[in-house]
Amino acid sequence: MPKFKPYRKDQVMLFPRTIDEYVPQNHLSRLIHHIVEELDTRSIEDTYSPLGQNTYPPKILIKLLFYGYATGVRSGRKIAAKCETDTAYIYLAQMYHPDFRTINDFRKNHLTQISSYFVAILRMCRELGLISVGQINIDGTKIRANAANRRTKTKEEYQKWLTSIDEKIKQILAEAEATDSKEDQVFKDKRGDELPRQIQDQQKLKDKIQQIMEKFKDEKEKINLTDPDARFMKDGRYRIDTNYNCQAVLSKEQFILASEVLAEPSDRKALSVMVEATEQNLGQPILEVAADAGYSSYDNYEYLDKNHKIGYIPDQNLRKGNAQDKPYHQDHFTYDSQKDIFLCPEGKLLNLYKIRREERSYRKFQVKIYKAKDCPACPKKSLCSRQKYRTITIEDRKALLLEMRKRLETEIGRNKYLQRLWTTEPFFGHLKYNLGYRHFFLRSLKKVKGEFKLMCIGYNLKKMHKMLAFS
Repeated sequence: MPKFKPYRKDQVMLFPRTIDEYVPQNHLSRLIHHIVEELDTRSIEDTYSPLGQNTYPPKILIKLLFYGYATGVRSGRKIAAKCETDTAYIYLAQMYHPDFRTINDFRKNHLTQISSYFVAILRMCRELGLISVGQINIDGTKIRANAANRRTKTKEEYQKWLTSIDEKIKQILAEAEATDSKEDQVFKDKRGDELPRQIQDQQKLKDKIQQIMEKFKDEKEKINLTDPDARFMKDGRYRIDTNYNCQAVLSKEQFILASEVLAEPSDRKALSVMVEATEQNLGQPILEVAADAGYSSYDNYEYLDKNHKIGYIPDQNLRKGNAQDKPYHQDHFTYDSQKDIFLCPEGKLLNLYKIRREERSYRKFQVKIYKAKDCPACPKKSLCSRQKYRTITIEDRKALLLEMRKRLETEIGRNKYLQRLWTTEPFFGHLKYNLGYRHFFLRSLKKVKGEFKLMCIGYNLKKMHKMLAFS
């Protein structure tokens, strides 16, 4: 006969287990417990009144949120349920059972303070020697807003919606009046304060739409009724959705050094913001910056040059190789920054011919025109230019782009750029596909920034736990 260990469901323990025994010594929850205990939470504690019943300590609720976001659990209901069944949550909650309203209200009311702990945890990582600040790597991804696409409309579409609401209100009033008239004839009583609930709902919707109408800047703009801060953007699969543009800066060890959320699809304006946020978070200057072609612009190249930072950011033409099938495209002309000249593929010289000053709404700039002299005698002229002499016209800042290309063509430059791929891509992949963070729970740009910061805190805590082999 097989031998099984005996068990009794009603067995009483002589010495009850302590809370500390519920989780292994090297568990992530232990690291989160110790880190949160070191955080200064007085700004949150001071918001509580000394009157009334005892409430849950803020540090317990912060631990639950940090652990939840680190493991892909951010619903207040799910966290509350796990506080009764999951040993890690039981350990962090100290056997308390906060309900989902308590958890959600705490997150909502103290989101700014909670997300500010991102910097404190980051500096802990640096003090422990887990971060070697050298090259920073910037990337972004689109995450869906908590809003339906069908409620993202133009000003004209909202105007049509308002018209249909007015017509619906008239219809409801007409139906209500007919019904009241019949009832008055039967019951011989009449009150003038009856207002159908449908009209109240339609009026609220109408007021909300009218508020949105005031936010429009032009006729082509589209604004979502549920979350006006979100915008239509293409995601990584080229699907158009109501999204937010989430930016992150990572070290070579894959720690997140800074995060930001933008309500616009372009990454170009994010580069200076992310560099400066990183410097502020770490309290030291950044010297090397790597990003993909989405961040390429003359403004960004100029920003890096003026602030004495080395960039590894390819432009769109370099990434796509647009000039590969055109051997005499100007991208194949070699620029010498010291002599301020171009050399064509045939070795002919293009000197500076003239400088033209231009002005646009946001800046004044120079346009340089370079011209060759030996074109008529060149056997390849028909392949190069239809004009008598080949010319190249560039902005004064084009030299910065050419220097960037030259840097990326070196072995060091290629390796620096590849480092960006190895650090940023795994982070966003883990966020979306392992943890399931493909959409936000909260609404409005301010709250979404806080929620994304919580995602980043959770990620850094897991990375910290892995590198420390916590025990």
